[in-house]
Amino acid sequence: MPSIDTTHLIAEHITSLELAEEYQAVKLSNKHGTTTIALHGAHVIEYTPADQKTVLFTSEQAIYREGKAIRGGIPICWPWFNAHPIDDSLPSHGYARAQFWRMINSSHTNDVTSVTLEFSIETLKAQVIITLSHQLDIALTSTNISNESQTVGGALHTYFQLSHISNCTLSGLDSVSYIDTVAGANSQKKQSGDINITEETDRIYENTSATVRIYDAEWHRDIAIQKSGSRSTVVWNPWIEKSQSMGDLGNENYLHFVCVEAANARSDVYQLAPGDTHTLSTTITSLSRA
Repeated sequence: MPSIDTTHLIAEHITSLELAEEYQAVKLSNKHGTTTIALHGAHVIEYTPADQKTVLFTSEQAIYREGKAIRGGIPICWPWFNAHPIDDSLPSHGYARAQFWRMINSSHTNDVTSVTLEFSIETLKAQVIITLSHQLDIALTSTNISNESQTVGGALHTYFQLSHISNCTLSGLDSVSYIDTVAGANSQKKQSGDINITEETDRIYENTSATVRIYDAEWHRDIAIQKSGSRSTVVWNPWIEKSQSMGDLGNENYLHFVCVEAANARSDVYQLAPGDTHTLSTTITSLSRA
């Protein structure tokens, strides 16, 4: 299991901690807030802007063990999203979220704090740069390190903390067509107006680069989710029955999060020639309306 190279730590701003035995994380801190990243999956498990409630939901029942994806935060689905398109014996959402990554760089300048982590398989390399400033930026770059063309998909599968699901509205996807995977793998619909989550929801919004906003009326908070390198946005909440089947999620937790994901899903994938790269990124900005 990789450990953090202490040369990448910066006093007060980039520090290390253990979430479990031999399961390390790094914490970024500056005047703008804090964020914590597990080496396992290069997984952001916490983001708390200064003087605000935490933005990300991470389950109190999350399991910190090699080979087990962390429930909550920002799992990195890579190099494919959902089931593998050809071989269903391969892990759902790819390899990256259930393997240890290596921290290869860090910086802190003018209250902008950043770390870079890396993971590779035989044909592809992934690097993720996580930057804490007045917002949280995550940029996942895939590089084809093979001699043949490779297909890359994935997602930044972000869980957002809510006061209560009934207090929250999602905007920015009006009139966008989506696949409603709860209704069926090929069920095509079109969004009308804002989104309110009142049942199990698993939607892939297609051909959109729009910014999505989550407004929480109780907390008077407006979260903007921008993205690039993505033409698909996933909105997900497991609701009652599915939550009860998840051993790492409390039965009532579904009431306190929604996932809005910058994705490369379904047909929104990239064919990379040898040496080519693709970057999928998201920027999360949290503002109080109080």
